Formats: sequence, C-alpha cells, structure tokens
Amino acid sequence: MKRKISLLLVLIILSLSIVINSTYFVLAEDTSKIKNVIFMIPDGGGFALYDFAKAVKEAGGFNEGLYENSTKFDEYYMHLKDYLIGTETTHSANNAVTDSAAAGTALSSGYKTNNGYIGIDPSGRPHATLLEAAQLAGKRTGIVSVVHWAHATPAAFTAHNESRDNVAILAEQIVNQGLDVVLGVGFGSAQWGSIDEAVKRGYTITESREDLKKVTSGQKIWGNHHHTEIPYDIKLTTEPTLAQMTDAAIRALDGSDEGFFLMVEGSKVDSGGHSNNILNAVSEYIAFDEAFKVALDYAKGRKDTIVIAAPDHDTGGLNLPNADDVGGNPNWSDYADAVAKVKGGENITKEEESLYGISWTTGGHTNRRCPVWMYAPKGIKPPKNLSETPGDTSDNRKLVIDNTEIAPYLADLMGLDLDAATEELFVDVTDLGTFDSNNNTFTFKNMDVSIKANQSVATIHGQPVDLDGQVAVYSKGRFYVPKSLLKNELKTKTARYRDSSTGRVIVKGQIDKAFAGEKVTLLMYKTGVDPTTENAIGYIDQSRLNGDGSYVFKFKFLGNVEDYEIGMYLGNQKVTGSITEATASYSWLDGSVVLYKESNSFVSGLVHIKNYDIEGLTYRMALAFYDANNKLIQLTLSDVKTIDKDTTLDNLKALMPEGTALMKAFVWSNYTQAIPLCESDSVIIR
Repeated sequence: MKRKISLLLVLIILSLSIVINSTYFVLAEDTSKIKNVIFMIPDGGGFALYDFAKAVKEAGGFNEGLYENSTKFDEYYMHLKDYLIGTETTHSANNAVTDSAAAGTALSSGYKTNNGYIGIDPSGRPHATLLEAAQLAGKRTGIVSVVHWAHATPAAFTAHNESRDNVAILAEQIVNQGLDVVLGVGFGSAQWGSIDEAVKRGYTITESREDLKKVTSGQKIWGNHHHTEIPYDIKLTTEPTLAQMTDAAIRALDGSDEGFFLMVEGSKVDSGGHSNNILNAVSEYIAFDEAFKVALDYAKGRKDTIVIAAPDHDTGGLNLPNADDVGGNPNWSDYADAVAKVKGGENITKEEESLYGISWTTGGHTNRRCPVWMYAPKGIKPPKNLSETPGDTSDNRKLVIDNTEIAPYLADLMGLDLDAATEELFVDVTDLGTFDSNNNTFTFKNMDVSIKANQSVATIHGQPVDLDGQVAVYSKGRFYVPKSLLKNELKTKTARYRDSSTGRVIVKGQIDKAFAGEKVTLLMYKTGVDPTTENAIGYIDQSRLNGDGSYVFKFKFLGNVEDYEIGMYLGNQKVTGSITEATASYSWLDGSVVLYKESNSFVSGLVHIKNYDIEGLTYRMALAFYDANNKLIQLTLSDVKTIDKDTTLDNLKALMPEGTALMKAFVWSNYTQAIPLCESDSVIIR
C-alpha cells in the first residue's frame, strides 16, 4: 500500500513538474529588444538648475564669442525638454540626503546603500552594476566623466568599496576591469598606477580634441585630458567638451554584435551647485544637454538603443519664488534680469540674489526629487509609473519612482539579470582561506591558489590565470572572488541537503539506446540490506527508457535518504552503474566539486563542503577516467573522511592515464551509497 501511495505521489510530482517547466520556458523567453544603453547623469542637477539652464539657453545662450572653447550649440532650447518622463527620489539607506556614492550605487545596481559606500550594500556585500552585468554578457562598456574616473559616480558603476575616499583602491579595480572606454581626467587624481598601466592593457591614449576625432569602432581608448580636473565648460582651452567625449565613446563602442553600455557623467553641475555659482552650474548643464543630443542623434538612427538621463541628486537647493521643489511653472519674466546677467557671462553674487529673487538653501545636497528623461525606440515602455508621453509638462513632473527602479528596468530590457551577475562575480570565500592585509592577498586553504584584492589575475599552482576583468574585492572584512576563479574555466556543480525526514530525490541515467522503450526499475533500499528482505525497500518506481536510452526519476522520499542506497534494474539485469546523477534536496549542507587539469599529466578534483547541522557526515572523493568509447580505464579514490559541522576544502590528485577522453569527479557520502553530496563535474579532453 505504501508503495502504491509513493508511486501516486511521484506521478503527481512529475505532473506538477511538467506544468512548472512549461511556465518557465515562457518566462525565460528572450524578449529584450535593446542592445545599447547610454546612461547619462548630470551630477547634482536638480529641477531648479535645469530650469534656469533651460531659460538661459532659450534666451539665446551665452553671448556669441564669449567663451571661445566652450560647448557650441545651434538650437536654442534644451534637448532634454522633450524627453521628461517623470521624477525620482534619491535618499540613501542611512540618510534622507544622499551623496554621490550612495546615489550612484542605487542608479547602477538597484540597491540602496549608506552614504560614502561604493557598489556595496550596507552590510558590505558587493552588487553587480549594469556595466558589469553588460560586460559579463559580452557587451562593450565605457565611462565618461569630466572629473577623474575613480570619482564617486563613475566608480559606483565600476568598483566596490566601503569608502569613496579610498580612491587608490577604486582606481586599481577600474584599471583591472578591462573597460573598453575610459574618458576623463588622467591618472593625476587616481592615486594609483600611471598612464603606462593603460598602455600595457592595450589602450590608445587620447589627450586632445584631435585625438578624439580619430577614434574608430572597436578601439579601446583611455583619456588623459587633464592632470587633475577638467575646467568648467566655459573655461575650456584645449580640453574636450563632454559632447566631444560622448561622441568619441559611442564611436569606439559601436559595431559590436552584442551591443554596449555607456555611462556619461556631467560631473560639474554638482560643483557649481556646491559653490552656489549659478553661472558655472548653468554652463555645465547646457554642456550636458549637448552631450545628451549626441547620444540622442545616435539612438534615433537605430531601433535598439535607449538614452536615459537622471541626476544622482540635487545640489545647492536653488530656490525660485513661485516654484516648488520640482519647478512648478514660475513666471520667467520675473527672472529676466537674472537670466540676462548669466547669459552675459556673469555670476549672480550673494549680494545680488535678493535683487533677482533667487536664493540657495545649502552648499551641500538636498533630498529634492530629480528629473528623469528617456528616449526609447517605438514599442518600449518607460519604467512603471512614469509617462509614456515624454515632455516637460506639469503632469509628468508629478510622476515619481525611486532611483533604485532604473537599474533593474534597464537590465530587463537588455536581457540581463543583476542578481545573477552578482552571484557570478562576487562569491564570498572568506571562510575558505586567509587574507593577508600586508600584501593584500587572499590564499585558499589546502589549495595552491591565491589572488590579490582589486586584481583580475589569480595564481594557481604558481601560474598566473587571467580572470578576464573580473576583479577580487575585499569589503568590510569579507573577501569576494569571481566564480570563474572557482570554476577555473570549468563548471562548478552544487547541491543542497536537509537532514530531515523528507527529501526530494532526482535520479538520472543513460543506457544503450538499443533498449529504448524498455522498462527500467528503480529500487531505493536500506543500505547493507538485501532488497528482497521484508521492509527493506523504501521506494520503488518504474519508467520506460527514452529514445536515446536515458531515464529520469523525480520523487519525494519520506525518510532519511542517508540510510538508503539506490539500485537500477533493466529486467533482471542490475544496471546501477548507468546512473549519471543522483541527488537529494536538503538544506543544511552545501557541496561543490571542481575538476581541472593541473598540467598535461595531472588532474585535480577540488571539493568544498559546508556542513551546517549533520552529525557524523562522511564523504569520499573519486576521479574517473574514460576513453573515447566511454569505457572506464582508471578510478582513483580518496579515503573516507568525516566532517562535523564545519567547512572543509579537499583536493584529490591523480595521474591522467594515456588515452583519456573524459574525466569525471564525484563526491559520495561513503563507500557504498549512490547518492552523492554534490553533483559530479566532468571535462572532455580535446
């Protein structure tokens, strides 16, 4: 009776699995239409500064010839004006008023964090950014800024640390990340490395406007346009404008089949706000608007590109009477004299502010809502709750989202998964080794593997291994490495177990396809007991072989699978050796095994087991070698070892026999049981 009930339960579970899988395929269908994203940030550019810049530009801009080398424009309106879709809130995780580090992290990753933190959440865990997820997906990537490239906002898209002031650490991560485009101030403010570091990594160095004009598709470029800080746009001499840098960056990134992600920061709108200098802030906002037009012109010539713009926060809290925090509709005739003065190239002094009816609330940031602008191809809807009809209207200024909603929205359009990218790029290995702060190096226990923080090259058995721009991160006492290091270019298999009375068991196997359609029987019986003995069998099921000879059993087992072993039968013939995978779902143990070639002769199987709550857990490693006909030619076994509520990292080495075509690594609970502690890993020898 128990067996019948178990079989019925299996059939129900398998039926549910079919429904779930069908749903999954619908959800997993790639519906993304966007290849390229240009994310533009006017740092500190709240509504009031934008509105004043708009008034100056619509009044004809700065008097002709006033600033010979500043950004030039022919159309006397803000291009941003036509693309307003709503507003964003900007508070950080620990303060109603954010700084650029926390706001940049929210915009880049979709996670709130504390002021001062770069690319990590309040606990210190790094989170993948849009740029990093794009890079992981094979897209070209770049950053553009008119301050140094390790400043808070560009760093928030490219680096991870508990302090924006640790510029040397941020710079080291960015240099090692392998971006395709880095334009901004040179190494003078970076406090790490030199321009030679960029040259060694294959970058063409651009130092002038003429250099930028020569940039071509696919070229890796690094800007060295000023030693410490590019001047305000109205004070430029030979330095490039933000529009010129944006144009060069797009040309360099264009042409990839996978597309690109570009972050452009109008960095010094913020500086003008901090100093309450409306002339400087307005000039930078107009320069940003022209850079926006460059991106817009590129996007409008395609059907796969989005341009989105949003400040990280408001700076200065500029007050315009009769206007609220999101601008409202002030009567600009009341500010005609103020606009005329700025248009003529003069700042409004503190003494003149009351005369012109304007004021500043602070020299810092505010928590005012900020504008969100976007251009998207036809058929692409904006973020939820924002306007599908872009334009600078009072209705659109009433629509609100949080700044954390932009990153997942863009990721979804590009077919990226930010959380999955985080799991891929930042594996916490702190408990698997030791970190030496003197040399900034993490060394794994029982493994000849080490890596320095902020680097993308590991040392494995004395040999350097390039991790392709995926950087190790030390954050708040924890050490994180990319999963590619643990894989070493191979697949890491993991399984979770729960020491309880119920487990979900999956058994897969392969028999010669000549037996397709024949019935195969699974018996789960007590370890060391004859299956024919009364009450020895805990579970029984039967299924027909697939056309290729494969089989799959999935069922819930009411009992402790650790007390049982599995037997497979084809008629009267025992075919237990045909099992290729047998796993049970528990939750109090993590296991993984990695197989890799140490040299032309030796191979290693690396096992990591974290035992949370299982008493007397045993394991045994096995390395199996097969020839081209899939015949086992050698089996190397470790001793049976015990691990009690602890973490172990073990390594089994073997000499690879001649004629090996396939290698497999297994981790079993003991000598006799077929249920492994983690899925096997295999490598085809080519």
